[in-house]
Amino acid sequence: MAEEKHSFAGEDENAGFASPRQDLLASAVLILLSIWIMVESVRLETPGNLSTAPGLLPFLTAATMCLMALGLAWLAIRRQRAGDTAESTQEETMPGRVPLLMALVGAYILSLQFVSFDYSATVAGYRLSYGSFEVLTIVAVTVILTIFWQPRLWPCLAVSTVWVTALAAVFRYVFVVPLPGL
Repeated sequence: MAEEKHSFAGEDENAGFASPRQDLLASAVLILLSIWIMVESVRLETPGNLSTAPGLLPFLTAATMCLMALGLAWLAIRRQRAGDTAESTQEETMPGRVPLLMALVGAYILSLQFVSFDYSATVAGYRLSYGSFEVLTIVAVTVILTIFWQPRLWPCLAVSTVWVTALAAVFRYVFVVPLPGL
């Protein structure tokens, strides 16, 4: 059986993968940075309740960054144990990625200008809203993920739906910030 080999040159788009050692170092730095940000955000004064805490968003952002860095470290350790250290062919990149991404973002922004609707339902006494902003954002993120991440639709749709819905809920119901399109 032929052994798959990888080259580790750097994080440039055309440079290939980073080595497991580089990924471990990067994850350690990110974990330390995120823990520091979480500690500092907890130390900020809260003028009212939790929804008005100025450190809530930095804390949540740092916590998700810490989880992603832990995932990177776990993958790096697995790759290092597997002996993933040799040369390989470079991953092909799609030409015209930047103009394509700019066109997709432009189409998304234009669609936000012209499409507007709101669907509301009351669940357990709470009014839950889902508007054109969320739907258009889910569609746009799904298309971008399908093109730039992986070609399978369902994982991209699941990721974009969960993240957009969660972020919209945090802004709408925790921070009480009205979203566009309503």
